[in-house]
Amino acid sequence: MAFGSQASTGFCGLDGRLAAMLGPDAMGASDTRERLLRAAATEIARHGFKGASLRGVAARADIRAASIFHYFPDGKEELARAMLEHIMETIGTRMTPTIDAGSSFPPADLIVQCAAQLWDFMAEYPDYAGALMREAFAPDEETIVDVVRENGQRIVKLATAYIAVAQATGQLADFDIERFLFRLASFTITFHASPTMRRYILGPSYSARDEREAFLRSIREEITDNAQK
Repeated sequence: MAFGSQASTGFCGLDGRLAAMLGPDAMGASDTRERLLRAAATEIARHGFKGASLRGVAARADIRAASIFHYFPDGKEELARAMLEHIMETIGTRMTPTIDAGSSFPPADLIVQCAAQLWDFMAEYPDYAGALMREAFAPDEETIVDVVRENGQRIVKLATAYIAVAQATGQLADFDIERFLFRLASFTITFHASPTMRRYILGPSYSARDEREAFLRSIREEITDNAQK
């Protein structure tokens, strides 16, 4: 038997033993936490941090309000911070394979692929986009938005350094990096957080796929335009 098959069987057996020892509640704890994070995003996207209630989060997650304190003992602020940390960490995790392989990509391809990863994540979780738009662009509570700011600053610093080197070597156009990153992030978040605006401006029959391709095409055109002249 191959090593991979033995390892797979071993892990499956371990999972089974853990399930038997800990029971369904313990094994489902991560699922419940995930439901709470998504419910918190929906509640904050709709009402902002100050207007969001733990009762509303509990109703969306289909659990008792008192159970939230089992996962987040400090209540709403801890839950909101965990939700925003989860968003930022997931974005980073999804982009990591693309960035790790980046040395083999031309800079324009790497940037477009990272933009696609961000777009697809927001499309999959529009309430996360709504929570980010609410708390990053018009925060109710500075201690909450600090989570986005701290993570965002690291991403912006890395992206700025990478793009600046590519510009200096003539691989990318000479554009304003900070304004470019702001437009990329703000458009992606706003597009997915504003379904009513999308339908109103683009019409009810717009194609999400076409909009994605148009967005990525515009990104590529902006970052390569001057370099191709």
